[in-house]
Amino acid sequence: MEVISYIADDAVLDPGALVAAIDVGSNAIRLGVATRDADGVPTMLQRYREPVRLGHDAFTSGILSQQTMDSAVEAFLQFRRILDQHKITVYRAAATSALRDSVNGQQLIDRIQQETGIELKLISGEEEARLIHYSIARRVDLSNKFTLLIDMGGGSVEVTLCDNGEVVASQSFKIGTVRLLEMMGQTGDFNTLLSEYLDGTRKKLSEQIGKRKADLCVATGGNASAIGEIAVQILGTDSSTSIKRKELKKLITKLSSLSFEERIRDLGLRPDRADVILPAAMVFHEIMSLAGAKSMHMPDASLLDGIILEMVDGEELTFLSQRRNLLAWTRTLKKKYHVDQKYGVQVSKLALSLFDQLTSIHKLGNRERLLLEIAALVHEIGMYVRVGGYHHHAAYLISVSPLLGLSKHEKQVLSQIVRYQRKAAPSDTHADFAALQAADQKKVWQLSALLRLGIALNRERRDRVSSVRVQLDHKQIELHLAGDGDMLLEQWAVLQVADYIEQAFGEKLHIDITTASQ
Repeated sequence: MEVISYIADDAVLDPGALVAAIDVGSNAIRLGVATRDADGVPTMLQRYREPVRLGHDAFTSGILSQQTMDSAVEAFLQFRRILDQHKITVYRAAATSALRDSVNGQQLIDRIQQETGIELKLISGEEEARLIHYSIARRVDLSNKFTLLIDMGGGSVEVTLCDNGEVVASQSFKIGTVRLLEMMGQTGDFNTLLSEYLDGTRKKLSEQIGKRKADLCVATGGNASAIGEIAVQILGTDSSTSIKRKELKKLITKLSSLSFEERIRDLGLRPDRADVILPAAMVFHEIMSLAGAKSMHMPDASLLDGIILEMVDGEELTFLSQRRNLLAWTRTLKKKYHVDQKYGVQVSKLALSLFDQLTSIHKLGNRERLLLEIAALVHEIGMYVRVGGYHHHAAYLISVSPLLGLSKHEKQVLSQIVRYQRKAAPSDTHADFAALQAADQKKVWQLSALLRLGIALNRERRDRVSSVRVQLDHKQIELHLAGDGDMLLEQWAVLQVADYIEQAFGEKLHIDITTASQ
């Protein structure tokens, strides 16, 4: 086990102040232990690393061998002893690309739970990117910049774009170092094979990055750190935490001329780093070139740090960060899908007002409120595909969009809320709706009903209704509208969805109109 310590071995710490995170990657399994100060700010104390290469099996046969699973369980038993030794009870464990791609990944997760008592959760590429961004944002000033974030793992590369510090796009590409190595092997023509393979993903990368040049490029992961250290060693660069693109090109040439054994002997690399460092450098250079980035920065940020920061920050701060990123994503749709943002904001305002005033009926929380907010802001994106049936197209676009901050099932609920903004009501004959759990089906009914009301209250984009007041009386929902003009069109539109409201909430809808100007 490799151990990196940040404190003296004899230091005395309050056990209650310690938290930990475990990252099950494709090239290794890592444990990070941190302490919290009086203000709740975490400081990493120790990192432990077990060189268990899950990606070897995951990216070749797709099935984890018994030996590989035994090694992974043994690593977790080691970590269990460390957690118990330091009396750490607050921790999280996350698995990434290798277990996502393994047929029997769940079997390993179950074994770890049974034999160590540690609950290991499989996270998506989007969630991985979000947590890494969470870590980077604490260490690097991303304000007033268009930033390219590249997290290089063994199984995948997460490419994230930030505008003024907020995530506006993110995508996971299956070009991780271990995956590339297992696919191409140690052949003499490796560089040519890798270049040809990257050609297949270049278009997708270009679409992700767009034409805008990156003001800042930030790279994370063990290979990024190693590249910085090697560049100082053999190129004499100024810093191990940054490298210019032209310097990275020279480094690739140097690495290409060295054998696997020479990288270990002359550069002091571990064997499991020596074989993946070249493909890592080539992928970094390719992405930098596509984004027009002149240099790459490698701060001390990682998935482990992001998990620990989120644990320490708590649910409220985490939720606010997730909401900021999701709202930033909605703002990017104006150009991509020609979304009328002013209209979407007004629909969102009205729908959220109804949500807040009907809490006693639906009893939903902040997570569901956020889903309604996003649904209202983006419900028209399907018109970009085709006006006819645009609610279906909108649901599909949401289902395939990388939405940082939403779980898989939350994204499914969101897509169905948008799908039922108009036309047919939810039905068990609709496969996507039927696949949801009963609790989520109820959320779709109620949140889509509020979305329909928000749309009706801004019929024909007239912006006549400035506010709506809800009164609950004798099993009736009375809406009192205030705004400009007679609002007859809006009243008619609301009445068209009255039956839907009754199905969703079990309440009859009554409309009162207030015509006083606001």
